[in-house]
Amino acid sequence: MEQGRWLGIRPRDRFFFRAIGSDYRNAEPDLTARPFTKAKLAGLADSCYSDADLAAIATGDLSRLHLPGSTVAQVLFPQTREACHVQVNGLTRAQGASLPVGVSKIDRPADRRALVLMDQGNLFISEQRLIFPSSTHTIIRIDRKLIGIHTFTDAVAVQRKGEDKATYFLGFETRQALLVTAYLQGRLDHLR
Repeated sequence: MEQGRWLGIRPRDRFFFRAIGSDYRNAEPDLTARPFTKAKLAGLADSCYSDADLAAIATGDLSRLHLPGSTVAQVLFPQTREACHVQVNGLTRAQGASLPVGVSKIDRPADRRALVLMDQGNLFISEQRLIFPSSTHTIIRIDRKLIGIHTFTDAVAVQRKGEDKATYFLGFETRQALLVTAYLQGRLDHLR
């Protein structure tokens, strides 16, 4: 990593990644060719997972998760007696076309033109639920009825059995979307 230059001048507190290690290919699109402040760099430790970590999480090994610190989740989850395992802030919830059954990765952004935007909020994921507190407070159970999970470069979509539309969460960075998908895949495989 090196400090960035702009017009030959080194601005304070701007850093760029030159290259990412071969074991962090999932994070490469988010980390290369964009500036980071020192504060943003400090937060990367909690949100970057190696490819091996994501593979382990996808098989249900939750020991590799970096659990969120002190957050709103502490208010939400003591009421449900669940621990918050993943938290992603600043997302938009939308509804879109139904998804095919299974877990899939789509290497492009979600098509926002085909979606109906609903509200904004933060996504909290426990071992049993996806909780999206917003104006409508969406709760999606992680159980056998969760049949479709699609990861885009900027979104995650989930489909429950019997529902006409999928729920999309937009605004992810690629590495965050891959973490959520790996987590959900590991939980669903564990339930089956």
